[in-house]
Amino acid sequence: MALKRQRPPQVNLLSELTDGYSQILALLDGSTAMRRIVDDVPALSGVDVAWVGEPDGGDQIVLRHMVNTRTPAINGLTVPRGRGLGGQVIEHRRLLSVSDYQCAENITHHFRSQVESEGLRAVIAVPMIYEDQLLGVLYGANRFTSSFGDRATQALEQAAGRAAAAAVVAERAKHAAEVAVHEDRRRVAVDLHDTVGAMLFTIGAGIRALIDDLPSADALHSRLGDIEQQAVEAAAALRGSLHALSAPPEQVSLGVALRGDCRAFEERTGIVARLITVTELPAMSSACVGALSGTVREALLNVEKHAKARSVVLSVFAVSGGVTVRISDDGVGLPTAGRGPEGLGMSTMSERLARVGGRLDIGGNEDGGVTVQAWVPA
Repeated sequence: MALKRQRPPQVNLLSELTDGYSQILALLDGSTAMRRIVDDVPALSGVDVAWVGEPDGGDQIVLRHMVNTRTPAINGLTVPRGRGLGGQVIEHRRLLSVSDYQCAENITHHFRSQVESEGLRAVIAVPMIYEDQLLGVLYGANRFTSSFGDRATQALEQAAGRAAAAAVVAERAKHAAEVAVHEDRRRVAVDLHDTVGAMLFTIGAGIRALIDDLPSADALHSRLGDIEQQAVEAAAALRGSLHALSAPPEQVSLGVALRGDCRAFEERTGIVARLITVTELPAMSSACVGALSGTVREALLNVEKHAKARSVVLSVFAVSGGVTVRISDDGVGLPTAGRGPEGLGMSTMSERLARVGGRLDIGGNEDGGVTVQAWVPA
């Protein structure tokens, strides 16, 4: 009797690590993560067909990631707010279904021909919501007239929740990658400034010294002048390139600035400083980014001087039509006995934020330390 060969433990472990790594990569890629979730919907909920509507601007979605469809009729279809079943879900932000799409009276029939081409009858649509933000619509459908029971409804709601979370994870991973790229570009710019820029300055200064030492009638005088001018032009070109390298786009400029502030603070003090981006951030003006970044530096300086903290957490998120940065330490708390938060540089921070229409709050926190919260409009 032949014995079945067992896989060595190391091979099993490697296989598990590989599978885990593949799952992590899938989570970081929004399209792959969404596809995996939608692929499971028919088996989990019992529907014949599934797909998802992804946001395309503020008032419409585009239908993608079809599972078990027979035609391309609905793939890539744009659904505006209020139109069809998905448009009603966008407008009302709640689960809606129809037992027979062709005869339903509570929806518009802008997409009746496409639904009929695919042979669909009963359709259910569930909003994908994360922290009150609509991130898409998950659909299920049957090719026969039917009502959707609790099993199908609950399965679709759970899948919609996972899809929303996956979209958030993928977006934050993308944002973090963009921030990392621009941080690297800025470091390259600094290195070039300190090396090539310094070399060009030294070359230019050396040429100028040679010119000054030569008689004006010397034949080399003119040639050295030309070389000096070339060095000046090269330095100007380098400055332009360094500016382009170190200037991040508006969408990630705040993240780049805050990461730089955290890194500089850690290197200077040895105190752990973490940055957490809670939500996707809107594009911001350079003035607002500067106001928040300046406030953060002032707050970190206060931690360094007064807090006796072991760690600092910076969290940044979009709220109330703007962006908030919250700096929380686990130090000794606010000053005591007659000294208010004004001693922590509140007036300086408040004035900086007020110039761009922002505001500042300072108070204690549950760790016994101080929390500084700055908000600017976006």
